[in-house]
Amino acid sequence: MSEKLVIDLTDYMSKIGEELSFVGEFVPAEELLSYPSAVLEKISVNFGVTFLNPDVQVSGIVTCYVTGNCDRCFTNISRAVKLPFNQVFYKDNAKEEDGYVYCNSRLDLTKAVFDEIVLSMPSLLLCKDDCKGLCPKCGANLNEKKCECDITRENPFSVLKNLKF
Repeated sequence: MSEKLVIDLTDYMSKIGEELSFVGEFVPAEELLSYPSAVLEKISVNFGVTFLNPDVQVSGIVTCYVTGNCDRCFTNISRAVKLPFNQVFYKDNAKEEDGYVYCNSRLDLTKAVFDEIVLSMPSLLLCKDDCKGLCPKCGANLNEKKCECDITRENPFSVLKNLKF
């Protein structure tokens, strides 16, 4: 676990309801992505941390900087993926089975941030949201040029329209 995502709450526990700003950036030591041809270069967090006595509310944005190949057109890309983050950390023992805890006055956000990345990253890494991919016949990148290939094919279920009941 990275010490860069640990907040010492000692000075803030008396300031119930006030929001503390926490900004950090680090390179993850473990692989968190499910993309086969991509690397998570760094993670940046921008959080508001509020002590609620005894719980702590953390909300903000986790930004993942990813490099790799687009899943549709295989172009090399570097992209920032922003994920919303909103978690409550419970003191010493979790009120809920799946909750996160903090001990004494040390709030370790690492596991919660890593869990958010694993669960919330988009299933495809795309160069742009409307990537057209490659032509299945000639392999041309359809984002760069339009090819003249006829890629229409008969629907295998079209024979069903001729059935008589």
